[in-house]
Amino acid sequence: MRFVLVGPSAPLRGGIAIENDALACALLQAGHTIEQVSFSRLYPSLFFPGRTQFDETTSSPGQSHARLCLDSVNPLSWRKTARTVERLWPHRVTFQWWHPFFALCYATILAHLQRTCPEVTRILISHNTRPHERMPGQDLALRLVARLCNEIVVHSRSEYDLTTKLAPGALVHTVDYPLLGKVRTLPDREEAQRRLGVSGRVLLFFGYVRKYKGLDLLLRALAQVPTELAVSLLVAGEFYEPVKQYRALVQTLGLTERVRILDHYIGEPEWPDLFVASDALVLPYRTASQSMSIALAYEFGQPVIVSRVGGLAEAVEDGRTGLIADPEPTALAEAIQRLYTEFLPSSYSTSIEARRQRLGWEPFIRVLTGKLDPAVQSSVLTV
Repeated sequence: MRFVLVGPSAPLRGGIAIENDALACALLQAGHTIEQVSFSRLYPSLFFPGRTQFDETTSSPGQSHARLCLDSVNPLSWRKTARTVERLWPHRVTFQWWHPFFALCYATILAHLQRTCPEVTRILISHNTRPHERMPGQDLALRLVARLCNEIVVHSRSEYDLTTKLAPGALVHTVDYPLLGKVRTLPDREEAQRRLGVSGRVLLFFGYVRKYKGLDLLLRALAQVPTELAVSLLVAGEFYEPVKQYRALVQTLGLTERVRILDHYIGEPEWPDLFVASDALVLPYRTASQSMSIALAYEFGQPVIVSRVGGLAEAVEDGRTGLIADPEPTALAEAIQRLYTEFLPSSYSTSIEARRQRLGWEPFIRVLTGKLDPAVQSSVLTV
């Protein structure tokens, strides 16, 4: 089949660009023809809270295939992109969806394809049915785009329920986030810890720091963990909120010697050190749809501690691949203590490896190519 993948690609940074490029590689390896259409400008600088939208540390295999022609705020580029996609004669076109900001841009392209080549299957890959921060018109934006698509793919049952509620009649599939599947050389744990400036028992908070991700809850939880357990926290990611307020909280809680903050975007070359140096990934989110970080932790053989919100708990087998807690400090502190007092690394490894075996790209590709049993076409795909 000929696919066109519309969405961010390297050198744009972030998990959606990483997954989109990994999807391109997986489809290529499965024998399909791939073209990628990416953004020449993803966000206007005025609305982007980070330092830069580009990651120069990673050379993605998908990068050389991407046409950087889509400007999110230039309607002329939307029409040009629509004509470009049409001329590529695809069988299927996928659109990465995570924020209603892109609704008009995507709707323009989708409407053009619906009108000029209705035989092309248009698929929305939705990471967030609703944005993490509530905004006016968010549900209307999803409905607008969903009506112009033939199918929608989501990554958790809670997102499936929300999507079918907001877009009744839509054909929605659920498939787990696949592992990226890259071959990585893992460092020695002691060397990784030395490079990162940590030692002993270490928990990892990974990714952009935003309020909904609950870093403050985790810091308050860590303060409740008995000091004799000697647990420290490594915070690795760019802060989209003032870092000084978190440093002040660390000091107030008496955690100065137990928290290490790396305030910058974490590119792929840094991932092995971070995960090997840590005992578990912690996602203390207040709200969530799902997170690619969980699959990433499994890829490195690490358990996860997650809040019982959104689709996070769906990706964790409590007591087997990780622990699930309510999104408040005391419950998170209890989960951390359980990690170090009730479980050995060997107790997780077998379950995580079994989970890894189920998180390949084959189920995702089966959905995108339409090779599903007709009896399950409109239901959740169990993988």
